[in-house]
Amino acid sequence: MKKKNIFQDAENLQYINRKAVSLLKNFVTRFGEIKPRKYTGNTVKIQKKVKNEIIRAREIGVLPYTK
Repeated sequence: MKKKNIFQDAENLQYINRKAVSLLKNFVTRFGEIKPRKYTGNTVKIQKKVKNEIIRAREIGVLPYTK
């Protein structure tokens, strides 16, 4: 079953931000790994943006590396 990408609309792209911790937690497993595109339903472009924002959030200490 293919999941729907919530970032299909261009207006929702602004919500991908390193400060949006509750949104980024949806793309991280309970062990702290970034979920692959297969499970999130993101396109390649969106997945790269999400990955970069998760990494930035981890570096500034907003999002933990592991749980």
